[in-house]
Amino acid sequence: MRLLPVIRWICQHAVAVTVVVEPASIDLGSIPLGQEKSMPVMLRNTGTSPVKVVTAAGNCACTTSTWPTEPIEPGATAEAVVTLKPSESQRGERLTKKVTFVIEGQGVVDLAVVASVPADAGAPPAPAGPGVSAAQPSTPARPATPLPPKPSTAFTRVDPPMKPGVRAPFPTFDHWIIGAPEQSWAPGVVYVIDFFGTDCSHCREYATLIEQVMRDFGARGVRFIATTDEQPETVRAWYGKAGVADHFPCAITADPDRSVLAAFQHGTFRTSTPRFFIVKDGIVQWYGHPKVSRPVLEALLAGTWDPRTELADAVTESNVARAKNVTDTMVRWCDRSGDWQPLLETLDNVRAAIPERAGQYESQRFLIMIGLAKQAEQGYAFGRAVAKARAGEMETLRAMARAILETPFVKVRDLDFAMELALAADALAKGEDARAADTVALANYAKGNREAAVTNGERAVRLETDPSMKRKYEQALQKYRTGPMGPEPSKDHEPAPADAPATPPRRGASRPAAGS
Repeated sequence: MRLLPVIRWICQHAVAVTVVVEPASIDLGSIPLGQEKSMPVMLRNTGTSPVKVVTAAGNCACTTSTWPTEPIEPGATAEAVVTLKPSESQRGERLTKKVTFVIEGQGVVDLAVVASVPADAGAPPAPAGPGVSAAQPSTPARPATPLPPKPSTAFTRVDPPMKPGVRAPFPTFDHWIIGAPEQSWAPGVVYVIDFFGTDCSHCREYATLIEQVMRDFGARGVRFIATTDEQPETVRAWYGKAGVADHFPCAITADPDRSVLAAFQHGTFRTSTPRFFIVKDGIVQWYGHPKVSRPVLEALLAGTWDPRTELADAVTESNVARAKNVTDTMVRWCDRSGDWQPLLETLDNVRAAIPERAGQYESQRFLIMIGLAKQAEQGYAFGRAVAKARAGEMETLRAMARAILETPFVKVRDLDFAMELALAADALAKGEDARAADTVALANYAKGNREAAVTNGERAVRLETDPSMKRKYEQALQKYRTGPMGPEPSKDHEPAPADAPATPPRRGASRPAAGS
């Protein structure tokens, strides 16, 4: 069974799905820009055998969800927590999103998610605390329930069925909206499958970039097929709107049964969409964000690309996505129980299973220790040991600096250590990383040095090339110029009640400096 990919079971041997989501739809109410809101739902197994949830994926990058890490027994339920964080392009919109849970050996089950984004962002409301979302969803409170069993702290590394170098059959697209239908990979031709949604804000944000990639490489023989899991009539209506056709120089298909989505996207065990999948001669060459696809396409056309160079990173990222689900699930349990030791154990197990990202999980452990676990003395000792062992890892040092500077529940902020970490990270980046520059700015701001904060904040803005991140750094720079100097105020934390329909505590504060 281990040798038979999960997705092959989904596509070829699927049986009736016995998992139902309760409720089948949720309304998260109004969510101001810069905020996120979460709500738990229950997955119920109505069948006669245990079922395993493989992954959960939103149809837009703004929507994510955890999923149960253990099999769900017949008649039993398990919790998933859905989170929506609107982007700037969704200002003033009524959002209709979807989370898809992939059930091993069965297929998929969907959850509808709706929310609204105020047209006037205004000042974001102060968070009500990690156990209570800033603005409660417009649904009745659930009856009080006892604390659920503690999730397992174990974590096992897996090999995803979809990765660079694997052979993929040509997708069976249900409906070709634009373009001549194809049945097989044309020999020697580079194909790009672009997963998108007609109402996806992330797709809109990068539409100009994607269009240019399609035009530039389409003229050189690359075939682009954009596919969405929406109904064909929805896609045709969208395509018929004024101006849309002018910006989609590619074939467009509808995949309402989601067989293509299952075979490609869900096979990665990741949760983010949209994403380019590049295929040549039936072999998956690469997948990732369109904004970093150009070098891959250039190398493929030049005949110098080897998909094996991307294999290790792809497998790592798949396991990182699964690890995030495990740790997020444990965070919620720890928040309700008030006992944070299981999360520390979970992070230890994750970093042992993903040694190439050990620094990432050590910095998270440090954050929890000096914050919610209230282990400041032990935490700083651990942090200094990590800083010494990871002296050459810019991202680890930067993450630890920000943990000290902006985690809301840290009562003891060692600003000198934070500055030491920030400067070391910036030095490793040779002054050329916007995130490191902004962290130095934040450290100076916390220590009361406005001039240095502004200088480094301006450098972060100057270095950043991504438009959405540049806007965040510009907002941070305004704070450095005019805001009250000093460290981030600490907050008290009370464990959430066991029945709280709430957002788990984030492992970091609200980030006007956008540095994580």
